Amino acid sequence: MRLLHLLAKAAPLAALLTLAVPLVALAHGRLKSSTPAAGAHLASVPHNIRLDFSEVPELPFSMVQLIDPSGRAVALSPIAYAADSKRSIVAVVRGGLPAGDYTVVWQMAGDDGHVVRDKFQFVIAPGATGVGVAGAAPDTTPAAHAAAMAASEHQNPVTIPVGNGFGAESLAYVLIRWAMFIALLIAIGAVAFRQLVLRFLRRKEDPDSPMLDDAARRAARFGYRASGALLGVTVLRLVAQSVSMHGAGSAFEPDMVGAIVTKTLWGHGWMAQVVAILIAGFGFHRTINADPATPRARHGWAIATVGTLLLAFTPAFAGHAAAVPQLVALTVIADGLHVMGAGGWLGSLLMVLLSGIPAALALPEPDRGPMVAELVNAFSPTAMMFAGLVGVTGVFAAWIHVGSVPALWQSRYGKTLLVKLAVLSVVALTGAYNWLRVKPTLGQHAGAARISRSARVELVVGLVVLLITAILVATPTAMDMHM
Repeated sequence: MRLLHLLAKAAPLAALLTLAVPLVALAHGRLKSSTPAAGAHLASVPHNIRLDFSEVPELPFSMVQLIDPSGRAVALSPIAYAADSKRSIVAVVRGGLPAGDYTVVWQMAGDDGHVVRDKFQFVIAPGATGVGVAGAAPDTTPAAHAAAMAASEHQNPVTIPVGNGFGAESLAYVLIRWAMFIALLIAIGAVAFRQLVLRFLRRKEDPDSPMLDDAARRAARFGYRASGALLGVTVLRLVAQSVSMHGAGSAFEPDMVGAIVTKTLWGHGWMAQVVAILIAGFGFHRTINADPATPRARHGWAIATVGTLLLAFTPAFAGHAAAVPQLVALTVIADGLHVMGAGGWLGSLLMVLLSGIPAALALPEPDRGPMVAELVNAFSPTAMMFAGLVGVTGVFAAWIHVGSVPALWQSRYGKTLLVKLAVLSVVALTGAYNWLRVKPTLGQHAGAARISRSARVELVVGLVVLLITAILVATPTAMDMHM
């Protein structure tokens, strides 16, 4: 009972510390400078267009278009990294440039895969040196030539559509990420419930209790379904990423999709997630109909455990954690541990509600109430451990990405975090209810109904938090603005 009390007290604090939940938004590239500069009035025609970003852009996700005064695209070379920095891309001007107003339209994305698009203008003055001359002298240094040759395998950026209205912040993409987070937490929660909660319970109760085997089978079914749902959502996420990058008209072209999957860190993370899903799904499938006492079931849970452990770390590589400019390895590890903590806490709570309590209520009448009480007591230390993990890694992520307390109300990212914290305050009310009303009734049949209701409230709050997280993933952090 004391553990339940501590859980009720610790939940609000752990929730408050959850400033950066799975896949928190990290570095989003921005244009730091350009040559020609935005708003420049030039007395000579530029030989190339150079864009300097706050992070290394992925070439398959990047493009540059130069629009002349008549509204036509000027011929440019395929983009390449600048000879002196991979944070800069260069496109050599191949067409003649008359005097007038020009618009540079650009697109980029870093390791996190989030597309950033914008444009700026410059002016070539009448009588400027080189006006109207095609094929202005390019950079012919060996490094520049090698970069241009490497870039030749990428699509000519002029053909990539810009401003297609679908991006990381669009409602459809937010919902896809939300569904991914939910399925991921359920799969992790199923493993945490069986490997920790039920093991704690087995030590205190009859090892041959039918309730334990029934609860494990129920959890395996939920884990298997979550794996299938996660696989479907992962495919949808690839489609969404391709539409975001290339537009709906080119999103399904094999070369376009292949470039995303094979030539970017985002794609490598996506492939790792697919492999981890298949491993976890195979493990869950082996346990569903197997006798829990057989090696088949034990091996199945071991395989599912390996798969979900891998799954916990894939969001860092498929999303943002690998894009930070410093402490990359530590940030990736912290992100994976944060996902494990959230899944072990909220996911296993869901399994208590959907697998453990129904299995306990299937017992004879005198055994139901006491078994529910023992189940909650077995869940409490697990929840405390995972909540603490969430808290510690959340503080670290906040330090990396928020940077300062004023940033909480001075940036869009910070304001969104404050909204999430307001939603999380409901967890404090749930904890108080558990302590004042539910705890005294544990061990009775009425206690099972009350703990089920309070758990549903906590899970609904968790779903809302995950939705806000899906929005935060596409929101540049306060630290981005200072990079």
